[in-house]
Amino acid sequence: MKTIVYSITGEFSEPIPESGKDIVIAIDARLLSTHQVTLPKMSNAKANKAIPFVLENQLLDDIDLLQFFPIKSIQANTWSVVVIATDIIHKIEQELQQAKCKPVAIVPDFLLLPFMEEKVSYIENEGIATFRNDIYQGGCLETSVFQELFEGSDLVKSSPSFDPQCKINLHSNHFKKGAQGYFHAWRLPVFIALITLLLASVQMWTKNNQLETQINQQRTNNEQQFRDLFPQVKRIVNIRVQSKQELAAVLEKNKLYQHDLLGKLATEVFPNSRVSRIVLENQKLTVEIIE
Repeated sequence: MKTIVYSITGEFSEPIPESGKDIVIAIDARLLSTHQVTLPKMSNAKANKAIPFVLENQLLDDIDLLQFFPIKSIQANTWSVVVIATDIIHKIEQELQQAKCKPVAIVPDFLLLPFMEEKVSYIENEGIATFRNDIYQGGCLETSVFQELFEGSDLVKSSPSFDPQCKINLHSNHFKKGAQGYFHAWRLPVFIALITLLLASVQMWTKNNQLETQINQQRTNNEQQFRDLFPQVKRIVNIRVQSKQELAAVLEKNKLYQHDLLGKLATEVFPNSRVSRIVLENQKLTVEIIE
């Protein structure tokens, strides 16, 4: 089994072999963190959703930028959790896909050290101590800090070796294959686009509803004005056509009124005057005018 380390600088300890098999990717422990979480009794699915929010105050980065890999502990309602940046996982995934390499596992490098009950296994390299102090707990510290922190503990210097029984596998928990992996990367943009479309639709519906209300109000006002002008009309069917018909009738009546007897008298006898009435009595015609 060949181990390739992904270092804190973002580089692999050696090139990933093309179509490589029996490869283990070990991620430098300084790129991740480990935690233990105790939750009320709940299903695994609910626990997986709750864990990021429980750890939120302990993490420097936004939980939306992190990947969480929980493993249920032997202790009741207790979970061991490995947390790592999503960008790091994506970069490793891209490198593996380009090389068409399917590793056996991707694990924190401290999990290559043996687990020893009530002991701390460790390995030193250039002033840095990588250690494992529990079945799924460990990390990486400067040697002086490590010695001070675990002073009095039973320290066992060990050699790294991958255990096939290891339950934490960042590869199997994160990577998606084929179309699923492709659409996974587009989930957030698609979600944002759908929300934008939904908001635009709601806004358009609201504006259309407001416009419809204004049109109905204007129609009501027009009908009321029509009834005030033409009270003889009992039923409104087409207000535009009926308005034209009523106006034409008014114009026709106006022409008739201009040629009546009173109008003729006013024009012929009293120019620039209006005749209000005429009275014929005892063969005498009396004309009353309005100046």
